[in-house]
Amino acid sequence: MMMRKHFRWALRRGQCPQKPHGGCCRGSMGDALLTLAELPVGATATIVKILPGLRGRKKFTDVGLVAGTKLQVEAHAPFGGLIRVKFMGTSMALHGEDAAGILLERQDADQ
Repeated sequence: MMMRKHFRWALRRGQCPQKPHGGCCRGSMGDALLTLAELPVGATATIVKILPGLRGRKKFTDVGLVAGTKLQVEAHAPFGGLIRVKFMGTSMALHGEDAAGILLERQDADQ
């Protein structure tokens, strides 16, 4: 639990939450990366990294949510509970906490 709080805190400050840095962002996330929880409805992006310590990480891998997968946000549930995403021809709902641990690179022209 403490690890997830640290990740969210680091992401809000625009820093890489992974220590030591694994090359995912070379020390600072800048404007290029964002989390799945921050991606607006209708936007498409490519998964760059799924952060370690995320619950259900193996399940995400089993269904195809891995680095390099393109996805699109279909809907956000009211009050920020669930996020529905479409990838590889299927839709899946994720909890907002889990979505905050998935780093993306946006693919839209209107970034």
